[in-house]
Amino acid sequence: MNYSDYLKKGDTIGICAPSDGIVDEFKLKRLDAAIEQLTNLGYEIIETQSVRKSENGRSASAEIRAEEFMSLLENDDIKMIIF
Repeated sequence: MNYSDYLKKGDTIGICAPSDGIVDEFKLKRLDAAIEQLTNLGYEIIETQSVRKSENGRSASAEIRAEEFMSLLENDDIKMIIF
C-alpha cells in the first residue's frame, strides 16, 4: 500500500478552478486570507490563471481548465492540489 508523505514547510500547493472561478469580492477576500495563512505556515502557492475568472458559470473553456489542472498534476514540485 502506498501512503502519501505529509506536507512539510517549503512544499508547494497548487490551486486551480476545474469548474467555476471566484469573482465575488467577499469570496476573493476569503481566498486571499487562506493563501496568506498557507504562506505564513511556510508553504509555496501556485495559483492558475483561471481561479479568479468566471465566464458563464465556468472559470475558462474546458481545454484551458484541463491544461491548468494537468500542469499542476504533472509538476513534481506540487505536493497538493486544492480546487
